[in-house]
Amino acid sequence: MISEDLYDELFTKWKRHGPPYAEWRRVGYRLKHFVETCVPLLKGRRVLEIGANAGIFGLEISRVADYYIGVEAALKVRDPSKKKLPKVNFYKQLEETQPYFKCDNEIANLTICEFCKKEEFRGEFDTFFAAFAMYHFMDEELAALDKHVFPHCDLVVIQGREQRRPTPHNSQKLWRSKNVAKYFQRLGYETEIVWGPGEKKFSEIIARRPK
Repeated sequence: MISEDLYDELFTKWKRHGPPYAEWRRVGYRLKHFVETCVPLLKGRRVLEIGANAGIFGLEISRVADYYIGVEAALKVRDPSKKKLPKVNFYKQLEETQPYFKCDNEIANLTICEFCKKEEFRGEFDTFFAAFAMYHFMDEELAALDKHVFPHCDLVVIQGREQRRPTPHNSQKLWRSKNVAKYFQRLGYETEIVWGPGEKKFSEIIARRPK
């Protein structure tokens, strides 16, 4: 698993591009649980992560996945009251477990909805991952994921936190694990919730297409 020193290095590097997740003391134990619980499921998979932030989870995914791309939205243009959609302005690909960051002209300045609709990405991935992002997606973005991304994914892994958000971005209340599970059940997935240690403060929701 990533060391605290490398985490701090990525944390510092990412500050130039956007707000990072949080300090190691707040994220390290959740990352450890993800590595133990979910990373083995991603071996040999082709993974798309939306809401990749500094690439902390992506680094662990890239150790076992055949292919990984993570994208992060520009938070500055997110305004739920005005229904503005964020621009996908940051592209990240991890190779040989060494993260690097670049802006890719193919997806820079796209909204998440436009990114989901790009034909060259359809069928490119068989797995979707998001960490602490489901409650940030707007209804329009969820609709684009439902139509263009999830039909190609037979595995979805979501890490979430049981914390009510002050500003709702969508109507699904996806800050609650059971609501995320129900959301994917409606899309035809079989789901399980794996709770983190101690009190039920965070979980991984694992959704699989029935065989």
